[in-house]
Amino acid sequence: MRFIVCTMLAANLLLVLFVGSASAQTEELSSTLFLPAVMRDFTPSWHWEPVYTVTVSARTTHPPLAAIDRRGRPHLFWYYSIDDNQIHHVYLDGATWHQLSPSQGLTGNSLLANAPIVTDDDRIHLIWYNELDKAGDRPYRYVHALFTGDAWGSANEVFRSKYSTIRAWPRLDADGRLRVGITSGFLAWRAYLQLEGVGGWQELANFTLPSNADIIWPDAHTGAHVYGDDSTDMRYWRWADGTFITAQSLGIGKFYGRTMTVDDADHVHLHWSASESVAGNPVTLVHHQCIDDQLRTSAVTFPGDTQAAREVVGATDGSRLFVLAWQEPARRRIMLWDGCSPVVVTTIPSDPAQSELLRAVAVSAAPRKVCVFLQKGISADYVVRCAGID
Repeated sequence: MRFIVCTMLAANLLLVLFVGSASAQTEELSSTLFLPAVMRDFTPSWHWEPVYTVTVSARTTHPPLAAIDRRGRPHLFWYYSIDDNQIHHVYLDGATWHQLSPSQGLTGNSLLANAPIVTDDDRIHLIWYNELDKAGDRPYRYVHALFTGDAWGSANEVFRSKYSTIRAWPRLDADGRLRVGITSGFLAWRAYLQLEGVGGWQELANFTLPSNADIIWPDAHTGAHVYGDDSTDMRYWRWADGTFITAQSLGIGKFYGRTMTVDDADHVHLHWSASESVAGNPVTLVHHQCIDDQLRTSAVTFPGDTQAAREVVGATDGSRLFVLAWQEPARRRIMLWDGCSPVVVTTIPSDPAQSELLRAVAVSAAPRKVCVFLQKGISADYVVRCAGID
């Protein structure tokens, strides 16, 4: 695969530290030097497919989440809490869109919280937050359903808590089974590792989290990676064999307020939008930072250079690929990483006469493919553009 990738020169470059104000919630660079990870559009092996249109929803509570299955079919998931509090799902098979609901028949309010996970045998795992009647015992929970053979199985409970603050991070383990890390509590936080076992979900472990830790990413075996913020530093803890065996700083930065995506090779991608000073003017830029599987933290890069950006969306397919897409004033861009290594950035084809809002992105390593989902104005119609990247 031929790409032109910008090489970062380390010599004579000043590492820029961010100074923030809690009231302004902005970060300014101490210089106007910007280092986009990729400098050229050169994508001879990206083959954009015919455009599809599908009716989704004019409004969603949060941006939809997307996936590409092993047959190369795009899937989109969303919910709109004002409407029906259900999880909705559409996917393309041939030239026909099919609409389903994995939460159908489930009581309570269902809220989409985690991206779907596609397995090698072409099943799709989805877990989501489900809130029951608050008058009951432990009304907050996560549930799981499996998409197999073009149909959803029954939803089953993964974990239940009396705290609405529970959060979950699912991944596949080395044997292809789904594992979920969960944080729950109020003031005193605990972590739980849940395994999809025969006959239901099993608790593998539960333990008290270190101070300032609030993210738990299961490893591929029996342990977990734990992350959190400590003043100006990002912190990491390794939990295995019933104890914390590693604790270290990951350098200047933070997890809070940023979108975090982890692939199955344990590369952590952080992306966010923030205001920077460009030629003396505040401009909202795309920011990206990566922590590799050796716990080495990259410098913050600006994939869109000095272009103002909005509607930033990212995704991983669970292998080593990560994709980030964003909207600039005159175009929409998409960038691909392999682990923490940038591969290419390119412009998403679009009709300049149409008002299209970037809403979701998906990437797949098998088949190698990306898909972007764009809403047509304020309508319920979405344009779906996919490209093979071999």
